Amino acid sequence: MIMEIPYGSETISFNIPEENLLFVGTLKETRGQTQLAEAVRKSLDEPFGCLPLKDCVHPKDNVLILIEDATRSTPVKEILPVLVDYLLDCGLTLENLEILTAPGSHRILTDAEILEKVGPELIDKIKISQHDYQNESSMVTMPSVLVNGFEIPVQVNRKALEADFIIGIGNIIPHSDAGFSGGAKILQPGICGYPTTAATHISAAMLDEIPLGVVDNPCRLGMEEVAKQAGLKFIINTVKNHRGEVIEVVSGDFVTAHREGARISRNAFSVEMPELADIVVVSSYPADLDFWQALKGVTAAYFAVKPGGTIIFASPCYEGLAHNHPKFEEWLQLSYTHILQKTKSAPVDDKSIDLISAVLAVCNSRAREKAEILVVSNGLSDDAVNVLGYKRVASVQAAIDDLLLKNNKLSIGVLPRGGDCLPVLTGL
Repeated sequence: MIMEIPYGSETISFNIPEENLLFVGTLKETRGQTQLAEAVRKSLDEPFGCLPLKDCVHPKDNVLILIEDATRSTPVKEILPVLVDYLLDCGLTLENLEILTAPGSHRILTDAEILEKVGPELIDKIKISQHDYQNESSMVTMPSVLVNGFEIPVQVNRKALEADFIIGIGNIIPHSDAGFSGGAKILQPGICGYPTTAATHISAAMLDEIPLGVVDNPCRLGMEEVAKQAGLKFIINTVKNHRGEVIEVVSGDFVTAHREGARISRNAFSVEMPELADIVVVSSYPADLDFWQALKGVTAAYFAVKPGGTIIFASPCYEGLAHNHPKFEEWLQLSYTHILQKTKSAPVDDKSIDLISAVLAVCNSRAREKAEILVVSNGLSDDAVNVLGYKRVASVQAAIDDLLLKNNKLSIGVLPRGGDCLPVLTGL
């Protein structure tokens, strides 16, 4: 059978013998909103877990609006005009509003990316600032929070404390650390400093299993405690389908609304498997910018492949391994056990250790120690492939042919959207 998977803006085609094909992780067909602006405005008046937004804000409030970076696909420039008009109808002025980019520990946005994210309609009308987690002078330290007895230091962009009301805009898809993206995640890690992000994320690495799709886990709960401490008041989150259409807008309390969105997202992004496959072909799409994002595809394949099997991983990784994390390569070379040993004794406020990188390296080491990983990538250098512990192959087809030549009984599963799917075993 001829199969196709996305590879950035292109596609990769390959043939799998019909008798070897076990599953294709095709996402469910769900209908998108035909009137997104109306759906957004309705969600502001009918939120989950709180009063309508018009009853929460006051005309004299300084409102801070948090938006994601270029690695996320929320239709921010469609949502922002609706939100701004709504706030103006509530008696606020443009001078009361400020947009703050919330890239977490990712690089800051380029001017072109900000324009694409905000849109030409508002780019010159509202003050726009960028959060840079490496700029410690822009941070303030707040009292720590406790989650399951684990202390999380709270370091947040000072603009959060200067605001009267904080609104976060995001999208909800399965996520390997936080269970699902969205919700409080726009604030933590969005506009926090290194120690806060290190502390929340390392709690996910310590779990017995990667918490992909598990919403009530220590990482997510830590993010929510930080968001409460920092004053996140309201979220506007979309849930999209595999065509990029918004199927639902959930707004309101950052916990209650998020849980509703996560329920919808689980249904939209779950892919069913009758059993684990000997070989899993996975694309990182739509998480293609760099390996820091593309690792989501490897993580999805981890849940779909048999122990001792093979993952064929296809990702352009346009910008290489990662930005802002020079220690990432060191962590990637360590075994799962070694990473855990080092992280247990590492102070979360020591930026030189880069525990945030350790968390991602845990996902990679778990996958690498469960299965052999073959990679097709133009963006990853040979040195990067070696650091990851993968083997480069000329093509997906060449890898399949070689594996079936050795054993023509091997079962094959395909995950065309490893970057946002949630593999679920139906045979359990």
